[in-house]
This record gives sequence, structure tokens and C-alpha cells, in this order.
Amino acid sequence: MDRGGKTILFISEALSAPFDEGMKNVAYSLHTQLAKKREALSVTNAGNKTDNLKIRKINLNKLFLNSELKKLIKSYSPDIILYLPDASITFNSFVRARVLKLMRRNSKVVMLGIQHREYSSVQTILIENFLRPDMLLLLGKKDENYFRQKGMEVNVLPPAVDNLRFNEAANIEKEKIRVEYDIPKDKKIVLHVGHIKVNRNIECLIEVQKIDDIQVVIVGSTSIVIESDLKSRLVKAGILVIDYYIPDISRIYKMADIYVFPVVSNKEAIDMPLSVLEAMATNLPVITTRFGGLIDNFDEDSEFRYFDTMEELIKLVKLVKETDSMGVDNNKKIGSFTWHRFTNEIITFCEELV
Repeated sequence: MDRGGKTILFISEALSAPFDEGMKNVAYSLHTQLAKKREALSVTNAGNKTDNLKIRKINLNKLFLNSELKKLIKSYSPDIILYLPDASITFNSFVRARVLKLMRRNSKVVMLGIQHREYSSVQTILIENFLRPDMLLLLGKKDENYFRQKGMEVNVLPPAVDNLRFNEAANIEKEKIRVEYDIPKDKKIVLHVGHIKVNRNIECLIEVQKIDDIQVVIVGSTSIVIESDLKSRLVKAGILVIDYYIPDISRIYKMADIYVFPVVSNKEAIDMPLSVLEAMATNLPVITTRFGGLIDNFDEDSEFRYFDTMEELIKLVKLVKETDSMGVDNNKKIGSFTWHRFTNEIITFCEELV
């Protein structure tokens, strides 16, 4: 185990169980990998659920103006403070990053932004002139030039997925899981995993449910309030909605045949949707919008397709439904996209600052 190199203080409000959505999964994966690789301490809010994880809990307010946090930073004397805000890179997140810098000026403050955010003209001026962290890390290239023009040092990270947990299922395992959810063998399962919110455009899956021999399954995160009216419309249309916590979500992917990611608004998902990567690791064919960092990393082919309209989505689902799945190799496309590599790249970027 390599524990050489610089000391890292990792702070994130997203370190809270259950780890069942993108932001939390990134935070959890970083926490576990950093603990293996470096002298690192993880910090989160006192009210968060951390189970048996070795995470320091502090009463964090909105601006991080906390004497206990300041004392911890002073005593730990980290070379690097790595901050992953649970609301991503909002204006207030930049303020908090600046507060962390003021608590120990010798530390390099690195902020990880995994979702697009927008700022008012006044906020933009303040960020550019007073609130810049030592480095900003992003999951997609869309915002890279914007922040570079504000004078920031910016690096874009590769995606990551737990490809040991998410892997292709044998037919017998797939059939066994389908029986548990009472889904007939003659149905093709179209899966989506994510928050049950109107703004995520998942209502379009009602039209997919109308395709012959298709069963749509939607798994909603328990960390975000489910919009009950939307859920009712989905269920009424015949969609199977799973709105309770599933300890091993990989089993749901393993029973599916096609994965659809319909999100359009960049405010409604992290820049590199983990559910798409998990579907690819499970070797499902993917049909997705041209979202965030996906277009930076994956070209369109017969197994990974982009759509822009409802008509295209329906056409592609019908096409993939009739295609032999034996030739799918989406899992090979992400073989190197591990949390091990993801964390190593963060460490490399951070240590180059010091």
C-alpha cells in the first residue's frame, strides 16, 4: 500500500449513506480510494450517516465558518485540501473553498466540480477575482474553457465505474432476477436508474412502454424526494417503478436488456452519469441523450447510440430490441475507467501543485 506523497484532507457534505446516487457515489469512492493510497483524512457534516466508515464528522455551516474545522485543519496541516461540494460548483461552493484556503494558506485547495452550474454577472466577477481555488477539477470538457478564461487552473478527469461490482450476467442469473420482479421472459427490459423528477425527462419512457414486448423499469434514488404525481403517471402507464433502497443495484442492471438515459438538462445529473457507465460495465446496449461528458468519451456505434428526439428514441429502442445482444462489447470500452485510476489522476494533479 502506497502511503507516500502529500497529505490530503478530503471534505465533502456528500459523504452520507445510503450511497445510491451519483454525487454520493463519487464521494464514497474517493474516500475509500484515498484511504488506500495516501495519508488522508475525510471530513463530512455531523448529521450525515457514515455507518462504520472512518470519517471525521463536524458541524459544518453553509460557509464552513467553524472553529472545530479550523482547528482540525491546523492540527492536520494537509498539503492538499480536496473539496467535493454536494451541490457541485455553486457560487457558495467557491466561497467555502476560499474559506478553506484562509484557514491554512500553505495548503493547496482543489475543488472537484461534477455538475454544471451557472452564475450571475456579480458572482462571476467575485469568483474570477477573489474566490478562485488553486485548482478546479471537472468531469466534462464543456465548462473547461469558461473557467480557464477566468484565470483558473483546470483539469478534466476521465470517468470511473466499479467494474468489479457491475458486470455482465449469465442468462440463468438474468432469468432468476426477473422472476423476483415478476417480469415475463418474453419482455425486453428497458432500464433507467435515477431521480424520479419531471425535469429529468423520464416521462418520455411512457412512450417507450407502449412498444410491443417492452417493460420499462425505473429505479429512483432514495436520497432525493420522489415527485409523487410523476410516479403515479409512470405506474399508470405500466412502468415498474422501484422507489425503495436496493443494497445491490447491480442486480437490477443484470436483469435488463437496454439502458436509456433521457436526461437533457445539465442541472439534473452529474456531468458523467454513473448510471450510464454502470450499464456499460454490465454490457448493456445504451441509448442516451448527448449529455455532459458522455460525448467527450464515447463515439456512437451500434451498441452506444445518441438520440435527440422522441421519434429517434422510439426508433432506436425498436431497433436494439430486435438486435442480437451477443455482439455487445460496451464493457470493453470502459475497462480502464476504474476508481483506482480516477483517484490516481486526482492525486497526480494535486501533488503537481505542491
